[in-house]
This record gives sequence, structure tokens and C-alpha cells, in this order.
Amino acid sequence: MPIDPEAYDPALKNELQQYLRRAMTYRPRGPVPPDGELRMSYDARIMYERRLAAVSDDPLASELAADYVKAVRSCYEWEGFHDCPEREAQFADDYQTAHPNGPFSSYLPLLAAHRWLCTAEAYEYEQRPADAARSRRAYAARLQFARRVKDLLFRTAAEQLATRGRCFAAH
Repeated sequence: MPIDPEAYDPALKNELQQYLRRAMTYRPRGPVPPDGELRMSYDARIMYERRLAAVSDDPLASELAADYVKAVRSCYEWEGFHDCPEREAQFADDYQTAHPNGPFSSYLPLLAAHRWLCTAEAYEYEQRPADAARSRRAYAARLQFARRVKDLLFRTAAEQLATRGRCFAAH
């Protein structure tokens, strides 16, 4: 979805423009596979890397983002079940604990909150209310932290996630 920085107040517009600039200049490493399932998986991985690398101006952010995405082993398609978003949520939590002052530290609470919310919705779909409740508590705790990070862009996104209250925006 295209983002128009002009639609935001000056402080947020500035942070958004910096994020978009870093995203546009991200260069993935390694060969691009041919079309097919390998290419879909590659495209999903690169999109994840690009978004993560763009959250920081740290010179190592691109390399660390590629390492993060490789280690998290994200699914390019969740198919409505809990296992993929839960694995990503737990990985974000663990990474944040291991790297509390790393280049992604302002973003990971938001990422974890989102993934815990998606996990809760998946558990609800699977009719596992105790797991859904546990995941919603994790979401609420991460969201509370994300609302207090220093970066205005991520605080704003956390507020939007809280307002939406769903894993994905309704179309």
C-alpha cells in the first residue's frame, strides 16, 4: 500500500520519509531464484528484511535484518493458524531480550505486539480460548511497551494497532 508522507504532521512526516528512504535503498544479498515457490518465498523474505532494515539508520541494520529474517524462519503464508505468527512473536521477544539496545529495539515491541495479536486471532479460529487469552495478554503487554518507545513512527503505529484491534486491517 503506498504511503504518502505529506498526509502526516511534520515530525511524523520526517520519520516516515527517513524510513521510506532506507527501505528504498535496501539491497538484498544473494541470488534471486527463478519464478515459482522459491521466488515467492524469496520475495516474502526480502520484503521482511527491507522493512526491518529500514527501521534503523544503524550502518549494520541491513546485515542484521538479513540475519534476523534468516533466523526467524518466517512463513510466507500463515494460512490462518497460530504457529507462524506465534513463532515470529516469540522470536521478536527473544531477540529484544538478547539485544535490548540493538538497532531494532524501538520496533520489535510493535512487531511482537502485532504477531501476538495475530496469534490470538488464530487461536480463536482454532477454538483454543486459553491460548487465545494468553496471546492477547502478551499482545497487550508488548503494545503497552510499544506505545512508549522513543521513535514517534513506532509509537504512532502502536496507537493505530491499538485502535484497529485486529491483526489485519479490514478492506
